[in-house]
Amino acid sequence: MASQFHQQGLVHFLGAGTFGSDTVKCGLLKNSYTPNVDHGYVSAISASEADATGYTGGFGGAGRKTLSSPTVTVDDTNNRAVLDAADPATWTSLGGGTNNTLRYAFVCKEITSDAASPVLATLDMGSDKATNGGDFTVQFAATGIGYMQC
Repeated sequence: MASQFHQQGLVHFLGAGTFGSDTVKCGLLKNSYTPNVDHGYVSAISASEADATGYTGGFGGAGRKTLSSPTVTVDDTNNRAVLDAADPATWTSLGGGTNNTLRYAFVCKEITSDAASPVLATLDMGSDKATNGGDFTVQFAATGIGYMQC
């Protein structure tokens, strides 16, 4: 899974240094989204957020899954800091009535609104995945959500 960090998310994360104690969420984006590192806040990408049956997007929406065990670890051997978390819970019975073709997931910290919530990363799931009323899971790469090379 390819990853791309967003500048405002990194600024927020590095400035606060609280990734492990923040409420970090993962949401789903349709395949119509074009990743752009200048999209610093969720409001810039929310038009592409999933709207399939069983997914409630938007600020505070139940479709955005809270990540458990967010961590930042230092990998001195490879000179990088690695951001990771447990894979988000499964979106149960996603689609069926209204379906989406999904390609991207995003990781963000919800603050007070989508306009104030920084996007930390956009994750490319590698191929388009259609919803059809079945369960849908995002799996982070074995190497983590992503890393910052030093």
